[in-house]
Amino acid sequence: MNKILLEDRNKWIHTGILLMAVCIAYFKVLHAPFSTWDDNNYVLRNADIHGLGWDNVSGWFSRFYVGNYHPLTMLSFAIDYTIGKQDPRIYHFTNLALHVFNTIILYLLVIKIQKNSIVALFTSLFFALHPSQSESVSWISERKTVLCAFFYFLALLQYASYVAKPLPRKLFVIFLLGIAAMLSKAVAVALPFSLIAMHIWMNENFKIKKLWQVIIPLLLIGTVIGIVAIKAQSAGQFLNLHPKYNWWDIILLAAYAYVQYIVHLIIPVHLSVMYPYPDSIGLIQYLNLLIAAGIIALATIAWRKHWYILCAGILFYTANIVLLLQFVQFGDYLMADRYLYIAGIGIVFPMVYYPVTWLQKAGKQIIAVASCTCITIILSIATFLRNDIWMSELNFFNAILDAFPNSAVAQYSVGALYLTTGNFPEAEIHINQALILDPRNYVAWYDKGIICLRQGKVNESLDAFNKCLAINSYPDAYFSRALLYMGTDRPALALPDAEKTLETQPSNARAWYIKAYCLEQQGNTGFAIECYSKAITYENNEPLFYIRRGLSYTKINQNQSALDDLNKAIRLDPANGEAWYDRGITKFNSGQDPCNDFRTAIVKGYKVPAEVSEKLCNQNK
Repeated sequence: MNKILLEDRNKWIHTGILLMAVCIAYFKVLHAPFSTWDDNNYVLRNADIHGLGWDNVSGWFSRFYVGNYHPLTMLSFAIDYTIGKQDPRIYHFTNLALHVFNTIILYLLVIKIQKNSIVALFTSLFFALHPSQSESVSWISERKTVLCAFFYFLALLQYASYVAKPLPRKLFVIFLLGIAAMLSKAVAVALPFSLIAMHIWMNENFKIKKLWQVIIPLLLIGTVIGIVAIKAQSAGQFLNLHPKYNWWDIILLAAYAYVQYIVHLIIPVHLSVMYPYPDSIGLIQYLNLLIAAGIIALATIAWRKHWYILCAGILFYTANIVLLLQFVQFGDYLMADRYLYIAGIGIVFPMVYYPVTWLQKAGKQIIAVASCTCITIILSIATFLRNDIWMSELNFFNAILDAFPNSAVAQYSVGALYLTTGNFPEAEIHINQALILDPRNYVAWYDKGIICLRQGKVNESLDAFNKCLAINSYPDAYFSRALLYMGTDRPALALPDAEKTLETQPSNARAWYIKAYCLEQQGNTGFAIECYSKAITYENNEPLFYIRRGLSYTKINQNQSALDDLNKAIRLDPANGEAWYDRGITKFNSGQDPCNDFRTAIVKGYKVPAEVSEKLCNQNK
């Protein structure tokens, strides 16, 4: 009884240590801003998270976001928005809370596997405090990883409970948790293989046949989710961005990444949020292919030698990293630290287990604890410092550029930062360098188009957008080119670009506005009003939308509806002289006195034509 009480006390103490360690390493991130690296698309400009109604829910399950399908992740963002709107602290807090929960669940999981609280404590600490985890925890857009891991780890823990007491309902719970993990991030399709690894860790055999009753359904569901995920990547134009590599090159690059991820776990230096593709295939890739083959061979030897922790660890790591090794090429880079969040456990657990248990058996537990404590402190300091890159945009992108100065991705990322701050000359330097390094970098061409547009270089801007779209059907480029056409009075050209944008961004209020404006200019007033209404549905605080819809109503003699819209525009922006003037005209058309509105418009800085004011006011008298 005393031993049980002691173990319970240790669990509470260890849980407190885990909570305190994670909070110390990550507390500064609570004050970090949003990042322009996808946070705009997921949170700041995403009207789909502005509610929890059926329309929102159906949207999460029927749409792709930044080339991904993860409806439960969108639900979590919507909950954060409901609580704190666009306060980044709320979103960072949720990410950090999920990381804390994941750490504690992992601790309980390792205890279930080996009944060794010291191994469990330091496995969890190494997981929680490794600097490679900073990207998954500190980047708001990576909510999908920490949320996926939450359900993933709970499924593994539930399986451990099932092994101890095999009740059929527990298999059903595992199945539900597995689906939740997959709906948070598609990488969870590896869960069935992780369950096999768990089985080896806990049982060293395959006698529990009922395990297959949950693995097979999860494999089927995972296949469907995997296909949807590939379609999401394809819809977001993220697939096959590196066609110069043949199948043998892809194998070499995958083997290289497979080994380098392990190297980063063991020696966490020179980490980066992205690792570009190499300029060429060389000896280093062939060497890593041999090492990767050796690791797989080691897993076979470990199975035969009954080194089950090592064998299952390699299986766990391989199962969870293999889908991220770019066999199906997606994105602009070969590797990313965030891909280690779940997979790394397969390496960390054996790394802690074997030396600690060996020292415990030798009666040297104090040495084991002291050594692991020192490593924990080093990792926590490294993570604390690593989190500096999330404290400002400049820190973030300069860190990428420092690591890979000859990377086109890094150059255009820094250029994009300067673009958002309005430093166009500096932005242009980096964007041009990115295009020198990679002339087919369509995002860099897009950024160049934006820079030229902001500087009034219309022809150069159009040329850059055209080059971007010749390489990739990039939705943002269609939208920006539509803006350019609309601003240069070419509605017939702007309309198809706006429609192309809406095919992939149906909640883009500005694209609906452009479409409406173009239709209005072409005389299709009724359909224009419908499109203005769509724009207002997705962004109901923009006065311009109400002004244009109000003017459209006047064209079909619906003056009261026009007045309602113009009143709304004035309430939203009382300083908008155009709205006052337009309301004056509409009042005159409906038999009301427009003069006060004309005078107010003049006070607000709008140049009311003298002949209009005099004629209408005098006529009104």
